[in-house]
Parts: sequence; C-alpha cells; structure tokens
Amino acid sequence: MSLDSPIAIDGDFGFIGFASRLNPVNLPPGVLQDSVNMRFDRGVAKVRKGAKRLAENISPAGTPLSLPFVLNSAPNEPVVRSAYAGGIFTSAVMRSPDGVNSMEVLVIAGSDRAFPVLAQGDFTSGVWSDGYLSTDTGEPISYEDESPIVISILPGELTFPDGSSIEANDTVTMLQAYDRLYLFCEADPTIPGWEEKNLTAGGITVSTTTATVNCTGHGYTSGQRIRLEGSPTAAFNGHEFDILSTTGNSFTIAVPAGTANDTAISGRTVRRVKPPIYWDGLPTTNFVKSPAGIPSAGPTYRTMRSVGWASYINNRLVIPDGRDSVSLSDVLDPNNYDPFWQNFRANQGSNDYLVAVHPWVEGSALVFMRRSIYLAEINQSFDIVDTGATLISKLTLLTDEVGCSARRSIVTAGNFVYFLSDSGIYRLDTKLDLKLRGDTKPLSDPIADQFANLNAELAKNSVGLWFDNRYLIACPTDNSGAQTTTNNTVFIYNSLNESWETRDIYGFGVDNFLVATYGTTRRVFITNRAGSLFLLDEIEAGDEAAQAGAGTTPVEATIRTRRYNFGTPHSKRFLRSLADVVLPESSSLSASAVIINPDSTFQVATLSNSTGTPEDYSLKFPIRTKAHALELTFTSTTGRPEIRSVAAEAATGRLPHTETRTVS
Repeated sequence: MSLDSPIAIDGDFGFIGFASRLNPVNLPPGVLQDSVNMRFDRGVAKVRKGAKRLAENISPAGTPLSLPFVLNSAPNEPVVRSAYAGGIFTSAVMRSPDGVNSMEVLVIAGSDRAFPVLAQGDFTSGVWSDGYLSTDTGEPISYEDESPIVISILPGELTFPDGSSIEANDTVTMLQAYDRLYLFCEADPTIPGWEEKNLTAGGITVSTTTATVNCTGHGYTSGQRIRLEGSPTAAFNGHEFDILSTTGNSFTIAVPAGTANDTAISGRTVRRVKPPIYWDGLPTTNFVKSPAGIPSAGPTYRTMRSVGWASYINNRLVIPDGRDSVSLSDVLDPNNYDPFWQNFRANQGSNDYLVAVHPWVEGSALVFMRRSIYLAEINQSFDIVDTGATLISKLTLLTDEVGCSARRSIVTAGNFVYFLSDSGIYRLDTKLDLKLRGDTKPLSDPIADQFANLNAELAKNSVGLWFDNRYLIACPTDNSGAQTTTNNTVFIYNSLNESWETRDIYGFGVDNFLVATYGTTRRVFITNRAGSLFLLDEIEAGDEAAQAGAGTTPVEATIRTRRYNFGTPHSKRFLRSLADVVLPESSSLSASAVIINPDSTFQVATLSNSTGTPEDYSLKFPIRTKAHALELTFTSTTGRPEIRSVAAEAATGRLPHTETRTVS
C-alpha cells in the first residue's frame, strides 16, 4: 500500500452488551463478542466489585451471646462462623407485615435447624431488640475494613421438629405465607427408607379412633409422618398421618370416630414423607410441623401435603399434587384443601409434567409445565360449592413450543415473565391486546452458544432474580468440558440497554439469590450448598474466598470487541489501536490484538497504576501488520479498571485507477 493511502478509523465509543453467538463482523457498534465480570454504566465498561463473605451465625455448640463480645475469642466463647457444617439447603427473607415495628430476617436452613443471620428492625415488646450488632453505647462494632457489621447474631437457633431433617437429595424450598415462614421438603423416593411400600395382609383395621396399618418390615418409628394412597376409603386415600406407635409389621395412626376398615391390600400403598414445617417469626419459637391427619371438614378434604415447593397466590397456598395436578388451599387457611373443587389438572394424558405455578395479574396464575405453559384463571368465589362454579374458570394454552426447565428461574418484571427453557432464556410478553403471549425466539438468542454448555442434568437448579433493572440467572455451565456440580455462572440481562450485559464467574456456587436491606440499601445476597453467605458487589479488591482466612482473589474481567474490518473484505495495514481507560489505584490492565487472515494473537500493551490516585490514560499502541480484520481483548487482573472507548486505525488503500469512456 502506498504511503498516501487513506487512514480509516473503526471502533466502539461506548458499550451496551455482548452477543457471543453472532458473527463478530456483523455486530453493531457498542456490542462486544464477550464480556466477563463487567458492568456497563452509561456506556462505560467497568470491572464488577467483588463479593464479601459474611459471618453467618454463632456456632451451635457455643454459649449464649452477650454484648459486647470479641469475635473469635476463646474456644468456649461465642464465635462467628464462615461456613455451616452440612451446608445451606435453602434460604429466604422473612418480613414482618407490622408497619410500625417492621422486621426483616434472612433465614438460612441447615440440615436440622435454621439460622436467622441478617435482621433489622426493632420490636419493643421484648421479642426483638435492635437487629444489628451494637455496643452498649449504640455504636456499631467494626469488622475488618472498619465498616459496621450489619450481620445480626440473633439469640438462639431455629430447630426443626423430629423427622424434618434435610438430606442432600431432597427438594426443599422456603416461602413466606400467612405471616409464617414455611419450609417445604420432599424426600427422594428412590432412596431406601423413603420408597413406596405395599400394605400387607390385614390392610387397615380401625378401633374407635385408632387405625392399625399392616405393612411387613416397614422400618418406621413413632412420630414419623406417612402418606396412605390407593384406598377407596376416603380417610386412607391421599391423607398424611403422624405415627402413634409401631411394631415390626404394623403401625398405628389417629383417625376420626366412625372410620371404616379397609382390609384389602391390592393397590394400597404407604410412603414416609417429610412434613411441611413453619416458623412464626418469633425468636422464642422454633419450626413446628404443619397439622396432619383428617381435617375437621371431613375425610373428603385434606391437610397440607408433603411437597418440595409451593406458591402463595391471593391468600392461597398452591401446591403440586402429583405429576400434573395442582391443589389450592382455602382462602386464608393453609391447612384445608378440597381435592374436588379446589384442584385442577393441566395437560392431562400428555407426556408432560408440572414444574411451577407462578402468580400473574387479576387473580390468574401461570402453570409452567416441562414442555408447555398454561394460564389458569382462578375463581376467587367463597361459595364455589353453593353456586356450582368451578375453581378454574378457564385454562388457556399459551404455548406448547417451550416449557420451563428450572422452577426458580421464573421471574416477573413489569409486563414480562422471564424463565429458563431447554433452548435458553425466554420471555413471556403482553402484546397490544394485553394478552400474555409466548415467543418462538428466545431472549438469549444472541448468547445461545453460552446456554448450549448448560449441564442438562443440573439445569433444573438454575435460579433467577430481578434486581436493579437486570435479570440475573445463575446456571451450571460445563465450560471447556469441565464438569460442574453447582451454578457457577451468572448471566445478566440489562433491560435498560436491552442487551445481555455480561457473565459473572465466581469461585463458589450460586445456589440462591436473596434481596435484603444492608444498612440503608437494598442489596443482593447469595447462599450456596457449600455453606456460605455472600454479599455481592461490595469489595473493590475482589472476591473473598468461601473459607475464612483464605484471602481475597482479584476479579479477572475481560471484554472482546467486535471484529473491525472497516466495511471492506480486503487486506489492510493496521497501524495502531487506541483506548480511553481509567485505572484506579493498584489496578492493572492488559490488551491483546487478534488479527484475522492471517490469524495471529499477540499482546500489545500492559498498564498498571501505583501512583496512589486514579489515573486517566489515552492508550495508543502499535499494531503494524497487514490483515483483513482486527479484534481487541482487554483483561483486568487487579482492581477495577474502566474502559470508555476502543478504536483501531488502518490504511485501507485506494481503489485502482479505471478508464471511462462516453459513447454517444
């Protein structure tokens, strides 16, 4: 190329997101090929803050807490733990409805007890004192970086009743409903001791108010809860009972007077279950079992069954009742279910099953199946039986093109409902006629290659959250063939930019998102099965390790630009690249160039700041090579650098001279 070839400039003068599936040549300005651990604010790409590991609770073996106290003192004194033995199986935030003496408690559940680990509020009736740790003078206790501790060490722990311990393979959820915090736990029926058993000779015999259930070698003990099914006698079909006494081949349960025998055994089964338990929010109480047995309304009604999850919609608890059926409680009564009038079945007879029931507008609910989605319009009448109305006035199919693969991924934001399917993230949308519609194109289409790496077996554990105009979803991805056992990647969709912003990678699992007040600000917390609690976006230096004393790991963040070819497929001479960056104190940044045809990658610049103050830099680093196209990669290894704009200069060459002739 001649020296007088025109110099062209191509670049991005702000960033809105990334689209890794699309051809990088066709990406519009401001859209990157990849973005890892970054945030885009007003077009500026900045490394996210690190996650802070929080002190969860006092050791169960410790002595009662008294203030003031010294953290990690003598072995027999109260200590603040950084992890829980047995792990955290589920977590939730409980909020008091009392507008005067409001309370907010973050509760995490271990294997046999729960821990209220973060609270704020002031109950002056002797129940709660100030939820934050403070000295007698009212000053907050300092910790590490001298910021106030806002992790509350509440008096005592919340123990579970007998027979309610959580095991590794259980499906478990916590949900606030009726001013209570419910914990639902369903055992895996394939594990010995929890499998379904057939009744044996003698069936069920009743004496006054005690029924004897014959089941040879059942292995049950007193106090455990069981479910009877398959009997034509209403009292023994679908009800759950607490065992009164046992022998090796039978056990007894309490039944109403006048209950008939059922001595047949064909089709009659029994299975041990884990009862729903709840906490009423008082630190002086523990979790208690939800009632079992025959409800006062009669044997044709049921009490709350053992389930792994539930929804709370319009003062009703909505629970799964089998593979594709749903039961709704009476209004304001969590323990009374009518299996005839307040039960419905979706997609009967199909090869489909229920995943979730999610509240929607005007008393309706979204019924997410594995391969389809329905809209159920629920009749809220108090006299359904008297009027002859049905509970479900209409069940409408929204789509049978996609279904939901992860119950906890479902999130409502305005007129949108986000969820994870087998094909990525979808979004239900209300169109101009205000009806909810499905879309054949997934919202995650621009980054579909990322969701192709999801671990299919563990995708059901993905969890979503709507916060700060962003949809966050934590998924188990198998990158580069590496197997994962937890949600190790968080994808973030920015609704303001209408683009996928980044994918966050942490050194620990993200098994649940929680939003609670930290100081005076609403913040995002995460818990994981390994037994840790983290506060996101808190530390400038990086992510704290899950283990106490393991230090802080700087956040390694990366952006990769679109492919700059200056609008021509011809070879050109790349002269230099330019970048406008800001480096805070003790931060560093490196830049690499990726040239296309011929293909090559080389580092073009490294930069660090140790001046003690933030510094602005206008980077101009040479490329000096001929190629068809250029990509730039920026990697931060320490601190939180900002990248404001990126550009490249190239001599594109002139078109060859041509002769023209005008013919008359």
